Amino acid sequence: MSGLVFRRPRARKQVDLNVTSLVDVLFLLLIFFTLTSTFKRAGEINLQLPKSTTGQPAASGANQEPVDLVLTEKGTLFLDGSPTTFDAVLPSLRAVHARQPDRQVMIEAEERVGHGEVVRLLDAVRTAGFTGVGIGVRNAQAASGGRARP
Repeated sequence: MSGLVFRRPRARKQVDLNVTSLVDVLFLLLIFFTLTSTFKRAGEINLQLPKSTTGQPAASGANQEPVDLVLTEKGTLFLDGSPTTFDAVLPSLRAVHARQPDRQVMIEAEERVGHGEVVRLLDAVRTAGFTGVGIGVRNAQAASGGRARP
C-alpha cells in the first residue's frame, strides 16, 4: 500500500442563525411606517372653485351628506364621486331622490366652467325632484382656500 494517510474530517461547529428577533424588528418597522405614513386618497379631485365673499358653510340641520355633483373644467362630471355623463345624470339623480327624497344637492363646478353647463346641471337636479340645491365656492376671506358650502 501507499504511504498516504487520510485524516478524519474535523467536526465543524454548527452555526445557527436565529432570525426570530430580526423578523420581530421588521414587523415593528412595518407597523411604524404603516401608521405614520400619509396616503393620497384615490380619486381625490383638486377643484378650483370660484371665490365668494358671502359664502357660508352649509347649515348643519341636515343629518345626511349632500349629493355631490362635481363638474371639472375639462368637462368631467362626477355624481357622489363616480364618473358620469350629462345624459346619465338625470336618471341617477332620480334614483337617488327615490331612495332619499330629503337629501340636498351640492353642485361644485370649477371657476372656468361655462354658465350654461351649470344651468344644465341645475335643471337636471330640479327635474329629478330635489328642492335643496347649493353651489360650492371658496371663501375669498379664508387664507387656506377651503371650500364653503352655502
